[in-house]
Amino acid sequence: MNRLPRGCINVGGSVAISMDRCRKVFMDLFAPFGYEPFWPSVLQLLESAWSHLPLPFRRRLIALNTPYGEPCCLKADLTLAAVAYFASHYAPGQQPLRLCYADRIFKRPERHENRIESFQIGAELLGWEGEGADIEILWLLLQWLDGIGLDQSVLVIGDVTFLQYALTNVKATVAERLSTYLQEGNLVAYEKALSTYDIPEYSYNILKHLPHLKGGEGILNRGDSLIGSSQHLAPLRKIFHTLDDLGYAERITLDLSLIRELHYYSGPVFHIYACPSGPLIGGGGRYDGLLAEYGLGGQAIGFAVDLEEIATLSHHFSTPRSAMIWSALLPPESALKRASAIFKRGIRGEISWNNNEKQSYDSAKERGYEWWINLATEEVTNLKTHKKTPLTLWKRGEIPCSQ
Repeated sequence: MNRLPRGCINVGGSVAISMDRCRKVFMDLFAPFGYEPFWPSVLQLLESAWSHLPLPFRRRLIALNTPYGEPCCLKADLTLAAVAYFASHYAPGQQPLRLCYADRIFKRPERHENRIESFQIGAELLGWEGEGADIEILWLLLQWLDGIGLDQSVLVIGDVTFLQYALTNVKATVAERLSTYLQEGNLVAYEKALSTYDIPEYSYNILKHLPHLKGGEGILNRGDSLIGSSQHLAPLRKIFHTLDDLGYAERITLDLSLIRELHYYSGPVFHIYACPSGPLIGGGGRYDGLLAEYGLGGQAIGFAVDLEEIATLSHHFSTPRSAMIWSALLPPESALKRASAIFKRGIRGEISWNNNEKQSYDSAKERGYEWWINLATEEVTNLKTHKKTPLTLWKRGEIPCSQ
């Protein structure tokens, strides 16, 4: 019996086709803006990953040794791999660096999970200065979501510096608990902690309102009022206004209590939802501090999305138009040339080299093809209606593809 190790996955069929199409749309959109493909090693040195990850994340690393005895882990975070690559391969004068990827990551499953591997697609913009780059990557992200049919998707955007400032004078252990409760969405525990621990009045006044600071631009004004300054939310305000100018205001929700799992974020952060009431499919944010930990200057922003999940939600998930082309005992060179002309119409399929016409026809029906094409008679048969059409008319588009 052939089976996979527990927690591992193979993906094929229509899901794999949709994943590949979503990836292609992504790469074709990001490449003209300078984003280069990035294929990181499946292994990361444990010492390199450990210090940049919070304790809950470290517990999910899958550790192993290489044949050379080096302690490693299966890659669990593609941003760390991108920053390490940037630090080791590029001089300061060569930044910024734009990377995009579609790859697997590996983590020990949490209680409600059973997988140790999943697929991520994303992009990183490393080492830039000034304004505009964060808008660039968010705009491209929204353009991609539109391009794969998720034009009802939503970005929920916050800024971790707001919470960090509110927790400045709070005891470290208490601050950690409050942050964890917010990340988990456990408001009962959060409010209980606020009433239990000794928290300075100024911080308490901000923290008690924090979970409710969600909505439109007015939330930023409330945040400014609570903190007594507009400085901390200025980057978030700029992002919101610019995305509004680009026509995406209705797709943006502000949430000043938003926290990402990884602690290296140091500015605006965001979650990506397939629709207003849909599942969380990814996220990202600014991580300038992570660059500094690697001895690098400048700013950085990136995101990652669950490629398998988004592919099942995309309009690409529908089965593509398909045909089986019977070679009809033609010489291979002739059959290949004729089939190539058909596939260039955007049809997916395969050539049947079976010598038996009936077996080829029956196989096409059994495997779910829409059409069966006989190259000898140059006829196209619709396998649902059994209607035959001359190949010349079908190729010219005079016969609708749905017939």
